[in-house]
Amino acid sequence: MQPKGFLGIDVSKGYADFLLLDEHKGVLEEGFQLDDTLAGRQQLTILIQEWFSKGMKALYCGVESTGGYENNWYSLLKNVSKQMNVQVVRLNARAVKAVSEASLKRTITDAVSAYNIGSYLISFPEKITYTQVEAGQNNAFKEGRQHYSYIRMQIKQKVQLNNQLEKLLYQHFGEILLYCRHGIPGWLLRMLTRYPCAEAVLKAGIRNLCDIKGISAAKAQALIKKSNQSVQKINRQIQHVIAVTAKEILHKEQLIHREKAILIPQYQHAEEVKIVDSIKGIAVESAVLIMLEIEDISRFERSKKMTAYFGVHPTFKQSGDGTWGSHMSKKGRGEIRAVLYMAALSGIRCNPILKQLYARMRTKGMKHYQAMGVVMHKLLRIIYGVLKNKTNFDPRIDEENTRKATEKQKEQNSSEQKKYRYQIESAEAPISRRAAQKRKKQIAS
Repeated sequence: MQPKGFLGIDVSKGYADFLLLDEHKGVLEEGFQLDDTLAGRQQLTILIQEWFSKGMKALYCGVESTGGYENNWYSLLKNVSKQMNVQVVRLNARAVKAVSEASLKRTITDAVSAYNIGSYLISFPEKITYTQVEAGQNNAFKEGRQHYSYIRMQIKQKVQLNNQLEKLLYQHFGEILLYCRHGIPGWLLRMLTRYPCAEAVLKAGIRNLCDIKGISAAKAQALIKKSNQSVQKINRQIQHVIAVTAKEILHKEQLIHREKAILIPQYQHAEEVKIVDSIKGIAVESAVLIMLEIEDISRFERSKKMTAYFGVHPTFKQSGDGTWGSHMSKKGRGEIRAVLYMAALSGIRCNPILKQLYARMRTKGMKHYQAMGVVMHKLLRIIYGVLKNKTNFDPRIDEENTRKATEKQKEQNSSEQKKYRYQIESAEAPISRRAAQKRKKQIAS
């Protein structure tokens, strides 16, 4: 048995395919399949023990992230790593797919996917950070993240119901969409549960409308006036759909509020949450939600890896004489970006560092959302720094780090200019017009 083994694990619902490779991509153990049951996981443990008894010194395992189906295998291998030299990592399916495409595979099966995973472990060790099992590791944030996933599901359903209700109102009661430019307000939802059409609003009258929370006498008069302008006739079936949809949205709002009231207090006193909360612009609720996504800062070696994980990092492409502008990648986990945006929106008002950064980006010609992307990136790097050092936010430290980063950037720019050290830059080469113009400007400068 070779001293190093690379185990590719392709996870499916209820089972997984395994293939063991050596460091030269030779097959050490032909592909096999195990069910995601207690017996299947015990069998995998027995096989790993046999491989080590035959002379294996280290085993590297990779599982694709499949939305939770890989958790049982991942947890098992983490436990096994406490007794044997076993390393395990979750892999981005996009990266594994790229390996398959690069190898020009024509047929994809579960066994081939397991081979691709093992091949990725061997070919790109610098891209992989294996999980380090620490004594007393706290999984509290991981459990809270599952709770927050439930809340996000409710939010998504509420958005779908909102969209459906807006379509119904557009078709059957379009006059009141004037009040829905920034979402459907609560008072309107409460009114629609009782009076779902213009005819019902007219019958209700000003007095009954004023009994609804959020509707004043002036607003009731305006609603009566708009209902008089409506010529649409709605049958009872559509009225029922509008009423129950509005009622369901109100129920979702109450459910989301109640679940957040359960979730947030459980983590607001955690040390990491207090550290993140020390950054101006981030409230307690945002700090909790950010930590639920990060879970453990030790997962990320550098701030760049964390910004890439959450898709906040900028992307830039240059090929030949063509250049594609920089923009947010949005390729990582997107859940944290909405929280970061709201925190950044608050930060550009009350945090001097973020405020100055936003103003500088706008001065350079960036639009609002482009500048906010830069602020979000900066905010996430600040979060990484305070969590990594376990200290509250200090503007002086950030200013010092910014100065060092600027100096490093200047050094990189000077090294870029060295690419013409073997030949004087000239516009006489058979290059495109765009490249020629660019070179002429550089020569002139």
